[in-house]
Amino acid sequence: MQPITDPNIAGLLEAAPDATVCVDESGRIVLVNAQAERLFGYSREELTGQPVEILVPDAIRAGHPALRTGYVADPTPRQMGAGLDLSARRRDGTTFPAEIALSALDTDQGILVSAAIRDVTQQRQARDDLRRTNQNLQSFSYSLAHDLRTPLRSLAGFSTALIEDYADILGEEGRGYAQRIEAASEHMGRILDDLTQLSRVSGATISLLPVDLGAEAATIAAGLQRQDPGRRVRFTVQQPARALADAALIREVLRHLLGNAWKFTSGRDNATIEFGMTPAADGRVCCYVRDNGAGFNPAFVHKLFQPFQRLHSTGEFPGTGIGLASVRQIVDRHNGRTWAEGTVGDGATFYFTLQAAEPAA
Repeated sequence: MQPITDPNIAGLLEAAPDATVCVDESGRIVLVNAQAERLFGYSREELTGQPVEILVPDAIRAGHPALRTGYVADPTPRQMGAGLDLSARRRDGTTFPAEIALSALDTDQGILVSAAIRDVTQQRQARDDLRRTNQNLQSFSYSLAHDLRTPLRSLAGFSTALIEDYADILGEEGRGYAQRIEAASEHMGRILDDLTQLSRVSGATISLLPVDLGAEAATIAAGLQRQDPGRRVRFTVQQPARALADAALIREVLRHLLGNAWKFTSGRDNATIEFGMTPAADGRVCCYVRDNGAGFNPAFVHKLFQPFQRLHSTGEFPGTGIGLASVRQIVDRHNGRTWAEGTVGDGATFYFTLQAAEPAA
């Protein structure tokens, strides 16, 4: 093993923000920077010439035998730059979660592999805390929705009994109050149903497979027409329209968006609803649902995907304000984006991105 004397390489390592270790083809350390000395507690003289395993715990080394020779001596382009989630070991024997990125260096002594090592203890802790918080919120939402159902059913049932059994005593005004209680109870029940669905979406396992969103949209459109055969709505659905998605969850996205388009075009004699898909950057597709209905004020577009935020009163259009929040939650879990465009009285378009699927043979 020859020491690295190239001042350019040494200077490059010292300027690196992370602890960096250079390893030769035999898997031995030939160069470290000051950040590595501070992170691991070794001096560079102690590390130079040592096998790279000195910085890797026994358990991790046993699970990754290629980390030393097979991985280092013959690095592939896929491996270079890859972020490896491993554990590292300090001089005092303590370990910490580490993210390691590899890169190749062409030197007079041959190809070396540079490993940039970052302590991600705080990031892991923050991620775990966030996961626990989300789990607690999901459990709370589910428990709240479950526990409120019984008293709500009682309210609705007693309101109905009052109207049926004591209509004469209540009078017109009293019957109106009882009807309002019944309607409010039913509305709250729908909110609880949507909250439960939102909680399920947050914890559902994602299984990405090629899905024909065009076929799903056509099925949902046909169902909407059957529910209200008296309405005349012209649907335009692109088929096929394939993307990688979880079939059940993406069906919920389409159900919410097409259902909203159906609802907000209810005042149109010549209502039109369109579903389509266009190519997007980075191997993704952009899907959209467009209608010529009531639209919305674009100044309040930031409220659309927030839970319980409604831009129309329930007197104009019924709803709970949960649907679009579920849409964003699902698309986020697909690593996609959601946004909307609209004008008051001139319709709206809702967009979401997904990973593209290869066309069927």
